[in-house]
Amino acid sequence: MTIKAFALLTLCAAITGCISLLPEAGPGPDIYRLSDVSAGSDSKHTELVILLPLVQAQRELKNNRLTLVRHDRSIAYAADARWAAPTPQMLRKLIADTLTIRAGIRVVAPADGVDTAIELRVGLTSFEALYDQGAEAAPLAVVRYQVQIIDRKSRTLLAQETFRATSRANDIRLGQVVNAIDLAAHSAASKLSDWVAQQSALRDQGRFK
Repeated sequence: MTIKAFALLTLCAAITGCISLLPEAGPGPDIYRLSDVSAGSDSKHTELVILLPLVQAQRELKNNRLTLVRHDRSIAYAADARWAAPTPQMLRKLIADTLTIRAGIRVVAPADGVDTAIELRVGLTSFEALYDQGAEAAPLAVVRYQVQIIDRKSRTLLAQETFRATSRANDIRLGQVVNAIDLAAHSAASKLSDWVAQQSALRDQGRFK
């Protein structure tokens, strides 16, 4: 896949003018954050402590750029938009918050120096706006993880799963594209969290699925 400067197409009408995916160039790029995880009525609490390292990602996803994928699968970046933090760091926080708030699991980082029995390894394979219907149509936000639960003492793989979530933007405006990515990111994190909680229950029974 090639990485090039992304020249966005616009929908133009003779009377109403043009609507562009990105705003006019200003003094600097727009900065976006993922929304916070909210506590629900199904929030739980467990005694499980999990080590969650930084999310692993392909080189093109390790920055703080807003990734756009054209219909031909080539990758580009939104010219005037940035995430507030590099994607692996931002998504680690989202996953950790979701595990804590939704599943009641305590999450620690390698720098914390906590001796945990279980490690959760998360590999990010998609975090993008996919223009699957062409540059003039609202894109599909796609977030995809490959997840492994590792027994740190025996260094064995206990369970693994792939999670994918999507959300169609309401239109081609940048804010709507970011909103769709946010929804997909939270959906994928929730699926991951529910699965880890299920594996935790099986662990309490002395077995893993």
